[in-house]
Amino acid sequence: MSHPSLHLTARDFDAYAAEKATSKAYSRPRLEVKQRALAWARGVVARLSELGISVDVHGSDEHPSIRNKHRADCQWVFFWRDQAARDELDRLLDRGRSISDAIDDPSPYTRHAFLALRISEGEVQVCFAVHPDAKVDVDNLRARLSTTEEATGEPASPLAAELTSALHALPEQFSFGAGGGDRVACSAATRDAITEMLRRAADGQVPLWIGWSVPRETAIEHADILDEQLEDALVALAPIYRLVAWSRENDRIALDHKLEGIEQERARAHAELEAENERWRSEQARARERSMEQARARGDERVEAALPARRPTLATLFKSTSGAGRGGEPRPASRHGAEGGAPARRAPHGEAEPQAKAEAPQRPPAEPAPRAQRAPSGEPDAAAKPAPEPAKGGALEKGSRVRVRRGPFGDKIGVVSELDGRGGARVLLGLLATRLELDDLELVVDGRDRPALSTSHRKPLAPTPRKAR
Repeated sequence: MSHPSLHLTARDFDAYAAEKATSKAYSRPRLEVKQRALAWARGVVARLSELGISVDVHGSDEHPSIRNKHRADCQWVFFWRDQAARDELDRLLDRGRSISDAIDDPSPYTRHAFLALRISEGEVQVCFAVHPDAKVDVDNLRARLSTTEEATGEPASPLAAELTSALHALPEQFSFGAGGGDRVACSAATRDAITEMLRRAADGQVPLWIGWSVPRETAIEHADILDEQLEDALVALAPIYRLVAWSRENDRIALDHKLEGIEQERARAHAELEAENERWRSEQARARERSMEQARARGDERVEAALPARRPTLATLFKSTSGAGRGGEPRPASRHGAEGGAPARRAPHGEAEPQAKAEAPQRPPAEPAPRAQRAPSGEPDAAAKPAPEPAKGGALEKGSRVRVRRGPFGDKIGVVSELDGRGGARVLLGLLATRLELDDLELVVDGRDRPALSTSHRKPLAPTPRKAR
């Protein structure tokens, strides 16, 4: 034999003793047996393939697990239909299986007919088995064993005779039965005997078993030829597997059309699910868009609330509140007010106009005193807005050095870079530039400290003594 040998020893059988079955401490010797059995199984797969039977190989867990009910008292090597065929039937079998059944027996090996090698403490066996949970295969077997003479009076179908002939062709050591109960030699198999065993298997929820068992002592004594004998025995059971296990070529229950219906229903359900998912995705996209629009609206509201109550317009943005007119030329003085001073209040009709209290300080020609606006027609004149107080210490102009009187830059010295004509100025404070009201600035006379740039690459200038005023 070109493939690896099984070569069972007494130590291999002892690994499955009852006192070791629930302990993971003995998983290592059981794993060694499993690996050798799977390697040996490759030769069986090759020989079955030559007979036109394509199977997959799987081994049971070598450690206690939920699939073996936490008891590793034997090692199974299963030869069953390939993954695609199992998936096709599982979709049908799952429709009639309750959740409690799935929890009670999560193992997938009872749902399909299979050929197998089984090693336990006292024996090694090869078999064909079909469990009542393998409903498709059981129904296919029942259809093969059924007769037509009760309904139509015609002779019985030759399908049952074909199965009994295959059982008779097996070696005389082979037997069949329901689970581990009483077994009947395959050479004495009849249609009624097979039907009775199938009924017992369904009642006891145990598999219908057809195979050959080799006691432990015999297996150890003939270990040199046992591997080939077990392989031949599995190949001999291949015709039984072909006649019982459902396939599209061995469809006795017209399952092909039912599977097509299931596939169509599955495709329709998949299409409906995809349509529902697409609707859900569209709704989520619309919800996200609405949420973004609401967030933008709330942001705009917050920005509007943070702005001054009266926004500048094109009419007021470029209109100077100072006395300068267009082009920077000074506006003519009011006929009731002093030149360069605040406009006088208009006297009522028939009364003399009051004299202005005092003239405002003279401003440079470019910045005359602001002029009050006339009230709209039909309304009394509004009180004239007082002009902003000039910077303390004299008039300011571009380039003037100033001291900040209050605020976060209090007592800092800076340079006026520009006047905005609305009572404010842009002041350079070292590396910073900020807009300050003229009331918050104080003109620094010549001789005051020059502001030092607070940078890391320039040393501050040494202070110079102040001149006495």
